[in-house]
Formats: sequence, C-alpha cells, structure tokens
Amino acid sequence: VWGNQVNIQNNIRIDNSFRQNNNYAYRPNAWGARPWWGAGESHGWHHGHWNYGYSGRYYSNRWYYHDDNDFAQGFMWGIAAWSLGNAVYNMGYQTYSNPYPAPPVQYNTYNYNNDGGGGAAPSSSKSAITYNEPVSVTAAAAPPGDEEQTKIAETKSAEAVDASRDAFKSGDYVAALKSCDEAIAYTPGDVTLHEYRGLVLFALGRYSDAAGVLNPVLASGPGWGWDTMVGFYDSSSTYDGHLRKLEDYVKGKPDGADGHFLLGYHYLVCGHMEKCYEQFAAAAKLQPADSVSRELRDLAKSSLPDDGSGATEESPASTPPPPVPVEKLVGTWTATQGAGEITFKMLESGDFVWAFKDKEKITEMKGTYGLNDKGLLVLTSDDSQMVSVISLPQDSELKFTLVGMPDGDPGLDFKKG
Repeated sequence: VWGNQVNIQNNIRIDNSFRQNNNYAYRPNAWGARPWWGAGESHGWHHGHWNYGYSGRYYSNRWYYHDDNDFAQGFMWGIAAWSLGNAVYNMGYQTYSNPYPAPPVQYNTYNYNNDGGGGAAPSSSKSAITYNEPVSVTAAAAPPGDEEQTKIAETKSAEAVDASRDAFKSGDYVAALKSCDEAIAYTPGDVTLHEYRGLVLFALGRYSDAAGVLNPVLASGPGWGWDTMVGFYDSSSTYDGHLRKLEDYVKGKPDGADGHFLLGYHYLVCGHMEKCYEQFAAAAKLQPADSVSRELRDLAKSSLPDDGSGATEESPASTPPPPVPVEKLVGTWTATQGAGEITFKMLESGDFVWAFKDKEKITEMKGTYGLNDKGLLVLTSDDSQMVSVISLPQDSELKFTLVGMPDGDPGLDFKKG
C-alpha cells in the first residue's frame, strides 16, 4: 500500500502521506463517514481547520532521525488521532474518556442484509451518539447503508443543516439545535456537524453541554478556522457577544474545567495562542482526565511566538537506541493499556497481527512489518502505515513509541510470552 513493499528481508522505505506524516490512516470508514479533512468538499460553508505552525519544542521527539526527510517526520500540527484517525484508539496506543457529559443524539440504523424479502423495507433500530468516545470511533460503528439510502440521507441532512444555519443566523438557537440534531440523525458519521452542534450549544449558553460535545470532536480532528466559525453568524459582533458571555461564565466559575476547555477552544479558533494555552492549562489541571486539554495545552505552548532567543529546545536524548536484531522481534508480545490488552504477533514471514481487546470488543489489524536501515519498525496495513522507534531493554521486553509523538509520550511496554 502507498508504494511500500515491507518484508523483513527487503530494504524498507517509509512513505510520507497526508501532509507528510509517516503515521497515517486513509480509509473513510476508519475516520467516520466523513473525515474532518474532507469537510471542505462536503460542505460549502466549511472554510478550513486549525493549521498553525509548530516548532521543535513540541516535535523534538526522536530528533536524531531528522537528518533524513523520509524518516521521523512528525505529525502535522495536532495530536496523534488527527493523523491516524480512530486507528490510534482501535490499536490501543491511546485511550480516551470524555470528562464532560453531553446530551446524546438519537438516530436510526438499518440492516440491509435482512430486508424481509419481497421488497420489504430493511429492518431498523434506534441508536444514539453519546459522546463517550471520539466522534470518529462512534462514526465508524455506524457505517452508511446502501448507496440509494445514503444519498437520500445526505440530501435530507443537507436540507436540515440549511434550515439550522438559517435559524442560527437569525438568532433562533433553539430551532437551530433541533434542525442540527435532525441533520446528525441522518448522517451521524459527519464529524463536522458535531462541531456545529457544539457551536449551537455554546450560543445557547449551555457551556457544559458544548464542552461535552467538542471534547470527543477534538479527539478526532482539529477544530474550525476563524472563517468557518464566523460564517455562521450575521456579524462578527454577535460572536464577540457570545464569547464575552463565556468569558464572564469562566470568571464566575474558575473551578469549572468544562468552561476553561470551551474557552480554550474558542480562543484557538480566534488565533489567540497565549490565551488558549492558559485556558487549556487550567482545564488540564482541574480535570486530569481531560487528555485533549492536556495535549492542546502543549500544542498551544509550542505555537507561541518565538521569544527572540533563537534557541530551539531539543530532546535531552543524545543517541538513538541500538538497532534491534530483527530475529528477536519474532514472537508474541503483550502489553496493557488502560482497561485493555494488546497482543502483537510478529511472524518469521514478515506478517504481523495486532489485536486490542477491551471490555467491549476486540479490534485486529493485520499486515506486514520490517525494519528500515535506521532501525525504525514499519507496520503496513490496508491504507495505513505506522512507524515506531523500538528498543529491547531485555530480550523479553519491547519498548514501542510512535515516531513524531511529543516528548514525554510513554509509548507501550510489551513483554514476550
């Protein structure tokens, strides 16, 4: 896939795909029915996401590989899931829990493999998006139906969005929320509609609910740029009024992590990097379970203007880990992550199986693996690639860290068994 021929007997070439990320996943169902980076093609009102610069202060991890553009290129400005989609959660590399409750959205799911025969309508059942998982993960669990039904659903969703936008622009936010929920019910996998829902809740002054919707949205992809946000309003002054109300709410409730998180999000949309850093830092301190605020805090800090010193902070590491003999990788490795367990099998043939089991399901990824000439482990599966730094503290222990992650990323600790 993507030009790679990965086998432990071959020279391994790492492909850079999707904005020069070595670690990527490109499959619509892996991202949800509509991945965030395709939103501009799907919605005429969408004019882009966050795309701020980054510095070596954040992406200095594994700096000793940076002399070759084909290796160790970091993720784009963002967190791991923005590049890998829900693969980073499905594989168990990261776990997620939403620290802020959110009102669910009800929708119908259809079983087209059990249409009852004789032209009968397919069976349906009620489902709900609860925002307990990243929106991309939830969306992948609700794939679209057949082509005809998908087109009908998308048309009805677009009509509901238009009605919602008209109501929003006129200041009728209750009607806007009702039509927004209707649109999501037709296309629950459209991640950008969930971000719009967060905006409507913000306009209604339902700040805790807005935070509960936006946290799993930002665990899936970056937020809107200013042009997209302000386009929903009749004027920028109306948005400014809403923002001032949120600021007053946060000042009056300084111990509320949800308010700080939401204000940090809006400051980031507006490009106020220092202010958003302060808000995400406050949210992360008040709510340790808010992993999104913690990562966005670090991202915002890395994107602050240079202090003029011209110095770039680097990782304290001075030498790369010693190369791992490929024959020592063969076998079955296990690691725990949160409440789940990862089983990673590497075969002599060059094939691998990665399985993550949590309390609800088992997710498997299969493909081929190999080491490149710098000792990086390259895992290639259908439409995805993961590149990691590995080391063997002992023959029965494997340290696995995705390339391009920020300094301090704990990675995974496997044991051979």
